[in-house]
Amino acid sequence: MGEERSDWELELLRLKSILDLLRLAASTDSVSVLIEFWSDSLNGRVIGTFANNYGITKLDVFSFTLYEGDDDGSFLVYRADETGEHYEFLQELSSDKLTFPVVKLSKEPSWFSERVKSGGE
Repeated sequence: MGEERSDWELELLRLKSILDLLRLAASTDSVSVLIEFWSDSLNGRVIGTFANNYGITKLDVFSFTLYEGDDDGSFLVYRADETGEHYEFLQELSSDKLTFPVVKLSKEPSWFSERVKSGGE
């Protein structure tokens, strides 16, 4: 694989819960893909997404949360209605709810572990 940019300006933003992450993803006007991986640095399952700022002068941001559940699926579905906020993992698309694809990485990315170790989260 190619060498990663060491000068990549990236901020890690740790969110309190999966619902906070889903609210953030739902509020964007572009398609949000969620990235999932096991983090040895944080000893937990990370689910997150990149803020899409189209190369504008501000830093790129990877917003994430540690997810302690054992739910699994290729899609994460989010719904907010009069009964509250709900989410579930599914193996296939859901046409009647807000559905985010989940891309599972085989290992923790170095851009993440390096920033966590240097106190960037």
